[in-house]
Amino acid sequence: MNVMFLMGGIHTNKDNYPLYLTETNEKTILETQIKYILKTKPQQLIFCINEAEIKQFHADSAILQIDPTAKIVPIRAQTNGAICTALLGIEHIDNDNELILMATNDFMEDDSEEIVKKFRETNADVGVVSFDSIHPRYSFVKLCENGEPVEFAEKNPISKNALVSFYYFKHGKDFVECAKEVIRKDSPVNDNFYISQSLNEMILRHKKIVVHKILSDKFHPLKTEMQLEEYIYRYKEENKNR
Repeated sequence: MNVMFLMGGIHTNKDNYPLYLTETNEKTILETQIKYILKTKPQQLIFCINEAEIKQFHADSAILQIDPTAKIVPIRAQTNGAICTALLGIEHIDNDNELILMATNDFMEDDSEEIVKKFRETNADVGVVSFDSIHPRYSFVKLCENGEPVEFAEKNPISKNALVSFYYFKHGKDFVECAKEVIRKDSPVNDNFYISQSLNEMILRHKKIVVHKILSDKFHPLKTEMQLEEYIYRYKEENKNR
């Protein structure tokens, strides 16, 4: 299995470092996320990183200290969304291996190994993780009565099933083919192409998509300084009461 971290955007903390280099409990968010996904025993970790963060903060060196075998894909300019960022690493994912696409700024507490195990046991072509929210900053999935996905949408709450930035594909090549089709159809959302759009292509191909639901309080978006401070405060309070 390959795991690709999509880190093409620039989001900084109050110290002007990337948010994923913020330290909590003596570890950076980046380390916490890598440790989280290593439970799934991936064969390869791939990091698509903004080149400016490599040059200014040596983010690639920090990653290689954690995983010396990691593949670094420099993102040299602003892309038109997560799909375009992921395709810059196409040589690593256009294959029959399992693929997980994830972000460093979405953190969930549910066990990654158990989630992937569920996707495998149900023979899912695609697996997504959802939580309850109607905030339009997220991706969303609409389900039919039997729980099967019928539509995905970006920045549009077509249901209460918001998505974590954690996408499982049984075969990396399926994502690549669907991502290319999204770009070919040229229907961007706010001038960008998102992973959720590739999932609609998977529906059109009659692929099996499984949704794993988690409690909302098990999901922690870390996309802004305020969200980060709330997470750190909550972490400290929980550990103080133990």
